[in-house]
Amino acid sequence: MSGYAKKKRRNYAAMMSSLDEGVGNITALLKEEGIHDNTLIVFTSDNGANVGYCKTTSFTGENPEGREPGSNFPLRGGKRSVFEGGIRLVSFVHGPGLIRDPGRVSSDMVNLVDWYPTFEDIVREHDTTHTDPPVTSPKDGISFWRVLKKALPGKRRSFLININKRGGISCGPTKAFKAIRSGNWKLIVGGGGPPKDWFHPYKGTVESGPLTYYQLYHIKNDPYETSNVAEVYPAIVLQLLHELAELEHTMVPSRKRKKEDLTSRIRNGTVPTP
Repeated sequence: MSGYAKKKRRNYAAMMSSLDEGVGNITALLKEEGIHDNTLIVFTSDNGANVGYCKTTSFTGENPEGREPGSNFPLRGGKRSVFEGGIRLVSFVHGPGLIRDPGRVSSDMVNLVDWYPTFEDIVREHDTTHTDPPVTSPKDGISFWRVLKKALPGKRRSFLININKRGGISCGPTKAFKAIRSGNWKLIVGGGGPPKDWFHPYKGTVESGPLTYYQLYHIKNDPYETSNVAEVYPAIVLQLLHELAELEHTMVPSRKRKKEDLTSRIRNGTVPTP
């Protein structure tokens, strides 16, 4: 391993150590203020790891080809793809006085947009200073506070993974693609990758072969997406295509905000929200 690679690994280790120290400091302060048991601490992510598909000089020395060193194995794919390695995440939630049965593992279906209504429910339940009916606004998220608080099943049954009409993602899909999850079924239209293979952390890439236009996976039985059963269940493919079409019909265009130096606004607490 080159000196450059060793330096990057040391920097990464230092960042992890700093994060660990920071969390410890915050936790200690929460306990000192007497609010630790009534505070929810959440660790989550927005995508899977970068994997060995994308070659970049940033990792020269990490491996012979200078590829990204991440791995989501045995899940397939990684960041920028719609395979499970790119979208399935692990989250950690800590709140001794708020969560039922601490230490349990939940496999409920949750989307990142569900955090917002979940936090709303938590605040609404514990904030006794407001007695007016809550002001509700349309949102894509579904609260899963009942999952955390009472260990009850969540209410989410499906979610849109992505609709990309252009493709052309750097180190990702080059063509337009769509994907949806409904119950245990997941439909990918247009490829959904690269990255599309399995990236073993020690043994290297396990290639998947060419992508077909329609891919259907039963995620409960096949979480590693090894068996495309689109030809076996054409009715399910049609049903999910219909759901995708309805979602695409109601899409609103994304808003691109001009780049702005937020330094001064961060300092005075007036940072704009999305």
